[in-house]
Amino acid sequence: LEAQRLAGESQLRLLRAQLEPHMLFNTLANLRSLVDVDPKRAQVMIDRVILYLRGTLAASRQESVTLGQEFAQLSAYLEIMALRMGPRLSFEFALPQPLEPFAVPPMLLQPLVENAIKHGIEPKIGPSAIRVVAQAGPGFVEIVVDDTGLGLRDNATDAGYGVAHVRDRLRATYGERATLSLDANPGGGTRAVVRIPA
Repeated sequence: LEAQRLAGESQLRLLRAQLEPHMLFNTLANLRSLVDVDPKRAQVMIDRVILYLRGTLAASRQESVTLGQEFAQLSAYLEIMALRMGPRLSFEFALPQPLEPFAVPPMLLQPLVENAIKHGIEPKIGPSAIRVVAQAGPGFVEIVVDDTGLGLRDNATDAGYGVAHVRDRLRATYGERATLSLDANPGGGTRAVVRIPA
């Protein structure tokens, strides 16, 4: 179990090394153009990047975080993406107060949200939305990541890697008691459902 946990954390560091530069380089390129045309918006984006990086650094030093912290980290990431994408991206969170202290592995949901952006929303013309919802069930907590983008495509290998990474981390932390399912949304897009024992 300890070997599985260490392997999971090693994969987390590898995933961050792959995903964060992509997001940061695009954000910095966007910031460069904003500085001249919209300095106030550039300042807001810089503040969001600082918040996101602080959260990422703190999460990398912990074995678990609360759902409240996880949702705050997702919010910082999505605020950056919304500043970059403008009206093409909207997002919403629903986290009941009793679930805020519930412990989860750090940055567990990040690959699912990044997949939704990169493979569902960025390539789609027009507006899209992401909704992240946590709810309690009998003996489990369920977190749903819904998007209204194009959905995951068969050739999205890095999306497949992100999903496999989340599954591996769930298995290393909870064994067979936790699950991740991916389905098409009835109205278009993708629905990812993480179920964790309470």
